[in-house]
Amino acid sequence: MAVYYILDGNNIIKSTQVFLDAAGGNFIKAQYELVEAAHKALVRRSSGDTLDVVFDGGGMNYKFIPPFGAKVAFSKDRSADRVICEKIKKASDLWVQGHGFDRTVVVSDDLEIRECVKIFGAVSWRTAEFVEKVFPRKAEKPLARAKQAVEKTIRPDHQAKITEELEKHFGIKK
Repeated sequence: MAVYYILDGNNIIKSTQVFLDAAGGNFIKAQYELVEAAHKALVRRSSGDTLDVVFDGGGMNYKFIPPFGAKVAFSKDRSADRVICEKIKKASDLWVQGHGFDRTVVVSDDLEIRECVKIFGAVSWRTAEFVEKVFPRKAEKPLARAKQAVEKTIRPDHQAKITEELEKHFGIKK
């Protein structure tokens, strides 16, 4: 079951601090970190999955080669939202013709893109949901059952001796 992932790159980087932190605040390196992390977490080569990450702008300083099964696109003189909506429509058209992917997943918090996703029947993930899938939190181990407190009975002659020792130790006088 092949999945086509379309990511709104700038939206993800600006909505979450994870990728900028990983890149030491460098936006171009954050773009690279996003592509690498998303590819590693989402794309299964055996299934034929594909990842498209769309960024605003011309991408003149972006020099990284994306991994196999991933593409990086820059919107140049158009908005990334428009490019993403065109990709969603094209994926929907191919699916209708029986040539496309089994499922299209779009990651963005942008309202225009989310509306486009609804119109063309794709699946929408919010950026926070995407980050959870890319960087899953380790499941917390269930706490071991608390052992029931066992109340021990101390013989009266021992109680007096213990009390005397504690009074000496803590310097308490009666």
